[in-house]
Amino acid sequence: MVLILILTFFYIILMSQIDIEKLAKLSRLTLSEAEAAQAKDRLQGLLKLMENLKELDLKNVEPMVADAASSLRNDVPEQGFSYQQAFMNAPHEENHHFAIPKVI
Repeated sequence: MVLILILTFFYIILMSQIDIEKLAKLSRLTLSEAEAAQAKDRLQGLLKLMENLKELDLKNVEPMVADAASSLRNDVPEQGFSYQQAFMNAPHEENHHFAIPKVI
C-alpha cells in the first residue's frame, strides 16, 4: 500500500507537459500554455482525490447492490410516435428514414 502511495505521489509530481499534450492530441483538443497548465492542475487534483478515497477504511461497509427487479418497469407495449411526430423536426427525410450527411 505504501509503495502504491509513493508511486502515485511521484506520478503526480512528474506529470509532464508531454503527458498533457498527448492527452490533448488524443482528445483532439488544441490547448494554449495556460489551458495546458490548468488541465495539469485539474488532473493532479483528481489524482489527489483518488488517493484520499484509497485512505478510507471500508472494511465494515457492506457493498451496495441495486435490486434490478424493483427498479425496472413492467414491459408493457405503448403507443409510439406517429410518422408526422417522429419526423416533425428532422432536417431531411428519405423513404421514411432520417437522412444525415455521410460521416466517412
